[in-house]
Amino acid sequence: MRFSRIVLFALACLCVQNVFALDRIWNMRYTFGPETRPSPKFAAGVGLRSDFGDNVLFPVNIMGALSKEWELGAKVDMYTYNKLDNMEASIDLGGRYRIGAGRFIEIDGYFGLNRNNGSAVVLTYGKDVYIASNFSNFYEARAGFLDGVTGEDGYVKFSLGTSPTLHFGRSFLCLIEINTSGSAGHLRDDFMVDIIPKMEATFGATRVRVEFDIGIMQEDNNDQKSIALYVITAL
Repeated sequence: MRFSRIVLFALACLCVQNVFALDRIWNMRYTFGPETRPSPKFAAGVGLRSDFGDNVLFPVNIMGALSKEWELGAKVDMYTYNKLDNMEASIDLGGRYRIGAGRFIEIDGYFGLNRNNGSAVVLTYGKDVYIASNFSNFYEARAGFLDGVTGEDGYVKFSLGTSPTLHFGRSFLCLIEINTSGSAGHLRDDFMVDIIPKMEATFGATRVRVEFDIGIMQEDNNDQKSIALYVITAL
């Protein structure tokens, strides 16, 4: 409990300017953002993320559980820009091993399909802690390698996140993700903080999530905001 308060306070202290951003490493996973719940035997999802302009991201994913411990998934990101005149596509292939209840390690490989944007490998450790029956906090630590995530001169990119979550029964969640990221050797020029409020409702086997990204950091890092809608259903 004390540790979670310290983390939240430290991240909040970094929120000093009103600029929008979202680091690319955040999207390098086979799920639609940080996710700790076990996957069903087979599930599929579609989404849409917009920067309130002509640039739109359409992610499509499939995932499934091989056993209680092992999960596999894949996600294709289709990014359109210049009023839908151009499209870029990337694919993420990932797997997850669960270390008991609420904890996992994950590896993702991210590759460009129709562009030479480099490749990336991202390692993730996640942990979900229930503080009360209707309140939990999810922690995530990530490290990304190769030029697809670090850039040509980078070595490794790190990301830390926490997501305090209110549970209204089993059908509605209200959470806020706080995420930081930066590159080793370029921390001053490549450092971002994002606050992402989210709401998620469950209808039978289908989950619908809405989120709004509020980037708070230097304007020269990124000056964009975005809104997203995701639908995930068990098949």
